[in-house]
Amino acid sequence: MTAEPMPAPRPPLPTALRRLAARFHQMWKPALVQATVTLVLVVAYLWMGDVYVRVLVAEHRATAALTASSLSSTLSSALNERLALVRGLTAFVEVEAGAGSLQEQFPRYAEGLRRSVVGVRNISAAPDFVVRIVYPVEGNERVLGNDLLKDSRPGFADTVQRAIISRDVTIHGPVNLLQGGKGLIARQIVYGPGKPWGAVGMVFDVGAILDEVRFDRVPAHLTFALVTDTGQQVAGDAAALTGDPLVERINLPEGHWLLALAPRTSWEGLGHGDPTFRGFQLGFLLLALLIEALTFLTASRRYTLERQVDIRTAELGRAKNELEQFAYATAHDLQEPLRAIASYAQLLERQQQGRLDEESEGFIREIVDGAGRLKMLLRDVQLFLAEDRVPLSCGVVPAGAALNAALGVLKRRITAAAATVTVGDLPEVQADERRLREIFVVLVGNAVEYRHPYRAAEVHVTHRRTEGYDVIDVRDNGIGIEPRYRDQIFEVFRRLHSRDEHPGTGMGLAIARKMVERLGGRITVESSPGVGSTFSIHLPHPYFRGSS
Repeated sequence: MTAEPMPAPRPPLPTALRRLAARFHQMWKPALVQATVTLVLVVAYLWMGDVYVRVLVAEHRATAALTASSLSSTLSSALNERLALVRGLTAFVEVEAGAGSLQEQFPRYAEGLRRSVVGVRNISAAPDFVVRIVYPVEGNERVLGNDLLKDSRPGFADTVQRAIISRDVTIHGPVNLLQGGKGLIARQIVYGPGKPWGAVGMVFDVGAILDEVRFDRVPAHLTFALVTDTGQQVAGDAAALTGDPLVERINLPEGHWLLALAPRTSWEGLGHGDPTFRGFQLGFLLLALLIEALTFLTASRRYTLERQVDIRTAELGRAKNELEQFAYATAHDLQEPLRAIASYAQLLERQQQGRLDEESEGFIREIVDGAGRLKMLLRDVQLFLAEDRVPLSCGVVPAGAALNAALGVLKRRITAAAATVTVGDLPEVQADERRLREIFVVLVGNAVEYRHPYRAAEVHVTHRRTEGYDVIDVRDNGIGIEPRYRDQIFEVFRRLHSRDEHPGTGMGLAIARKMVERLGGRITVESSPGVGSTFSIHLPHPYFRGSS
């Protein structure tokens, strides 16, 4: 009898577990490194993409601002040219009515006015405020006999009443006209001996004015809205008013119009949709794929893997540092050409003063003012970027001394605003004196700038202590901040008001927050709209003092 073969012995269970553990030990490190590299690339993409989008958004906003300014200037010129014709018509009617030759001379003069600008629908004279003369008559027969003071259409009679009170040209519209279509009606009162003789009027076609302004210059990715100060839409898309628009004001003899220019999607959407951003994405994707491939190929070798991780981390650090250095150097290098622009603009303003017309002098002033604003902006950009680079000279300093230095810097602004600043007992705090002074300049300066228009500005600086922190409160009685904006005000370039209302760069609070955080603290705000705001600076205790 033959013996049956014996089965191969199974490896003992502890040996299998050891092999599995060894396999896992070989796999988890490469997988962890691969995941780490992927995470770093995602973070780098998000950070660099956000910075790049912000740059593109700033470029788009600057280009859109130039377009809005050009459109508003052209529209203002077109409207003022037509208002000047109405004033000339008033003077003509006053003279001819006194001479008794108005009926004979009116058609010839009216024809000259029609030829001077496009889009004149009709020109009329209304002795005793009843339209008796109109040119041309054809197509405007329904206008004759219209009693201006008894016109039941909304706003028509009110326009005449406002003209009587203001003694200047008044505008009504756009409105539906008796002769059909939409137009702007401009009226002015003609005065006779001792009392009003009547009124004159000119009706301008709205479409012709818009064609003259050429709103077709608005790029396809932007939309615009033109509204009166009463909210009536003249042209464009009302959605532009809700899309964080750039707003230009067109002043009229009474009231104003607003021109709003906004993206069809959003400013951030324009940045993300910009072709250069697509190129950035493609380039970054190719770079990321290359890094991932290299990491995968070298991940199985321990020492090579560690070396590659060090190299990639160093490259990312250098890239971030070079990008920050580039931004800082750009802001610094722009100072020199900016000084040249400002200097030559000021020299041109002085040399040509009194030689140019008012509009040209206004252009020069805009250049000088723009250069000044840009200089302030570049200074704040440098300050913001340099915050992490400037050494932190942190020690125990008297907060009162830093505040007094800040008040010295703000003395002229405080005096001009007739503001009152009261200061309580301030302790010694753990801080850098220069940074603490700059923080006070920002907070007290904002309190004075955003003061309430109907009461004197009052700023109170006090101290309190919480566990682990000295808290310095800067409280004002200004216009306050809406709750939805309390986080946004600390963002770079974030402005809640137009530059005409409150000048500035929109970086003050961002710089202040960055400085406070560099000191190891934080800054918070509590505010009630119309009542005032309290900004609180939380700084660590310089040493333990016990409970107060």
